[in-house]
Amino acid sequence: MANLSKLDETIEQLEKQAETLKQNNKVLAKVSELSSSIEKGVSELSIGNKNFETTKKDIQTSLKTLNESVVNLEKKNEKHIDLLVSSNKKFLREFEDTVSSKLERFNSDIQVAIRQERAQLQEALQNNIANQFDKLEGKQRDLFSAQAKQISIVKILLIVVIALCIGLGVKLFL
Repeated sequence: MANLSKLDETIEQLEKQAETLKQNNKVLAKVSELSSSIEKGVSELSIGNKNFETTKKDIQTSLKTLNESVVNLEKKNEKHIDLLVSSNKKFLREFEDTVSSKLERFNSDIQVAIRQERAQLQEALQNNIANQFDKLEGKQRDLFSAQAKQISIVKILLIVVIALCIGLGVKLFL
């Protein structure tokens, strides 16, 4: 009888251990599922980071290109202004040579005409420069808008990933 009670005790202990093993297997399966979910989240986050870096590099390249374009426009405008100034000076010299005798008679009329021409040239130059800067500013606004949208998407993705990680962490502790 003693052997039977020991055998019953041993069988009960084996059944308890079998039940514990079943529960451990369930926990292990859950851990495995969570591990694969975390790995998937990490890989998606890695892809998101790569996409963000690519976008960041593209934006930096675009900004560099825009800055170079601004510098080139400024140089072109300076050359254009210099050309206009030199052509204006040339025009004035030729004008003085051909009308020097008549200049004294029509001095006030000529001065008014020169002032108007100069004002028109300055206005045309200012309008041209303002238009170029407006176009450039529009392009930059478009690029910054696109960048802001992409950053918002990355932020949302990051928040979702963080929420998933927190949720997974809470489930692991529970």
